[in-house]
Order: sequence, then C-alpha cells, then structure tokens
Amino acid sequence: MDVIISQEAVDLQESDLLITALFKDERPLRGSIGWIDWRLNGMLSRFLIENKLTGEWRERTLIPSQGRIYPRLILIFGLGKVKEYSYLSVREVVPFMAETLKNLKTSHICLSLPCGEEYNVDCGKLTEVLLEGLTDDLDQYPSDRELMENLTLSFGEGEERFSEIFLGVQTAKSILKDRLQIRILTPSEIPLKTRQTF
Repeated sequence: MDVIISQEAVDLQESDLLITALFKDERPLRGSIGWIDWRLNGMLSRFLIENKLTGEWRERTLIPSQGRIYPRLILIFGLGKVKEYSYLSVREVVPFMAETLKNLKTSHICLSLPCGEEYNVDCGKLTEVLLEGLTDDLDQYPSDRELMENLTLSFGEGEERFSEIFLGVQTAKSILKDRLQIRILTPSEIPLKTRQTF
C-alpha cells in the first residue's frame, strides 16, 4: 500500500475518490466537508435542507464532483453526533468504508475525516486508527489482499496537519510491518530537507 501525505488541501489531491464525513448535528458544515461544499457551490447544504443527506451514523452518499475538485467522486460517511465521535467510532465505520471501496473497485483514494482539538481526536492518531482498521479488514477477508496492497491512500489536510498525519502513518507502518507493507510518499513540493520516501 502506498500512502501519500500532502500539504495540499483535499480538493487538490490526485485521487479517484475523496472519502469525507458529515455529522448530523454540526451546522454549518466545517472542515473538509465545509470546504467541499463551498467548492460545489453549496450543493451539500442544499442536500441537507432537502433531507437528501443527514449525517446519520453509517449513512453513505456517493456524488460526482462535477469537475469542481480533482477527485471525480466524493463519498460522504455519516458519523452521527459530534459528541459521540471517537477513535472507536472511526474503527466501527472503517469496515463500511472498506466494503464500499471494494464495490467501487477504486485504487486511489483520499481520506479526510474530522480531527483536531475541536473534536478531541488527534489527526495523527486518527490516521493510525484508519490504517489499522483497513488492515484488520484485510485480515478478515484475505481474498481482498491484492486490492488493498495495490491501494494508494492520500491524506491532504494542509500544512498545519502535515506533521501529525506523517507521524500517524509512520506509527501505523511500524505497528503493521508484519501484516501490511506500507510505503510512505511525500510530494516533491516539500523542501528537499524534509522530503522522504520510505
């Protein structure tokens, strides 16, 4: 599995699919989902008003990006209430993400779930939990090993989150070294002294 960590925002990630999330009780939309809504001219907000999108726990909504962001498809997962959001809830939703990825047969995705102090979820630890959850799913369904090993995951939460996410991926790589080979890549726009390929 290749993991790309970028300083660019999620809308600029060169991926087939952007996976992001929505809470049922957080309005207006914030973080990545708010940025994506803005890039889509408020389409997600209109879906919320029309009850086509709710943010209920494990709700899955797939929409085309209409060329307004780089990924051609956006998969939005409902995370329920903000106060119930935790590393455990992320682990619980990962199998549904994995199932959707298998059904879509996509090989390059960008993951962006809420993190930071306002959610009491560290971005690095969240990244580690996501990678461990995907690996657990792979262990449960060995027939999907080739799909998962050839998967490219991108994380792009901007410069302010870059170091946290990088540390989370490194931690996951060391924990999972006997179960899944992870190659960490950083884009060439990162200064040479910090650019790394593992």
